[in-house]
Amino acid sequence: MKRLVVIIGIVLFVVFSYMALTNKFPSGYHADNPTAKEILKTNPRADILRLDGLVYSNASDREWIEAKEYTKGEMIGEVKKRTTKTWWYQNFYASQLPVGTKIYSGDEEGYQKGDAPGMVLVEYNNELLVYQALIEG
Repeated sequence: MKRLVVIIGIVLFVVFSYMALTNKFPSGYHADNPTAKEILKTNPRADILRLDGLVYSNASDREWIEAKEYTKGEMIGEVKKRTTKTWWYQNFYASQLPVGTKIYSGDEEGYQKGDAPGMVLVEYNNELLVYQALIEG
């Protein structure tokens, strides 16, 4: 019995350590930026994508976005999966965009992996869409 308790304790320690290091705690266990789970729970039809651990929301229809002209910078990558299942919502997953949709940095902003820009551009149906990072604070 004592051995079982020790084994369970070790397993729980490893699981929680992994979750803490990869920021994969279920919503409600953190005070960071919004997660895909939180966003899709309140709005199942939200148009979001994830890049470098940040969730981006389609902001193309906002007035201040429409007032500016945007040009594509370097290609960051492509949508790998279209899903609204949020348990393991990974980078380059999107809720509305199809697989293969190209994601670009803005012309003014460069891109380095791990250093997510404030907004990204997506080319979809011959239209340039602006996705804004959802950042707390």
